[in-house]
Amino acid sequence: MNAAATDPASGPDPLGDFLHDGLAAVAAPAGMASADDLAALWAQLFPGQDGATRAGLRTFQTAFQTAVAAGEDEGVGEEALHLGGGGWEVDLRGGLVRTALATAFIAGVLAASGVTGLLPLVAPAVLPLLFDVRQVRLKPSQEIVLAELRLSPEARSGGLTADELYARLAPQTQRQLSRLDFADFLDQVRRAGLADPGDSGRLVLRPPDNARLKISIG
Repeated sequence: MNAAATDPASGPDPLGDFLHDGLAAVAAPAGMASADDLAALWAQLFPGQDGATRAGLRTFQTAFQTAVAAGEDEGVGEEALHLGGGGWEVDLRGGLVRTALATAFIAGVLAASGVTGLLPLVAPAVLPLLFDVRQVRLKPSQEIVLAELRLSPEARSGGLTADELYARLAPQTQRQLSRLDFADFLDQVRRAGLADPGDSGRLVLRPPDNARLKISIG
């Protein structure tokens, strides 16, 4: 499993970092994460209440708990799986959490996609061997162009076509960025999870701090 990448040195860690930061932001109390906190993170990434989304969430929660518990049994990391009151909490400060989140997340995505052959008990051990998850990053020059496009309210709400977005660029930017290069730029923006498809071929630009995680198989 590969998310398109601009950094060839990146590996599974970027996904774990992405999920860890998101989980830390919703976890209460700070520093500890529960099944409810995982549900809040999952809802941010996959809004909706259909059966596939719920199946993915259940697998995400179960696989994460299993991965952390297995790591504790093997003496890996510093996490303690705290059980009590019918629930559990995990200390987010330990090193095992990022790996557990990445493998559990992919297991959840597979479950939501209808792949039932990988059980949560097996997925944490097997998935790191099967998948290479990478994160797309924009170059500084691309971030400048994207910031310029975000100045247009239409680009942030209903969306604009590629031609309309190019027309929103300042003349000096257009002179430095050909239409072909602009098409490649928009493709990179989509792959980075910074734009959502709209109606009639339009793109809706997302806020820079709210990129959508993009994972593709290939």
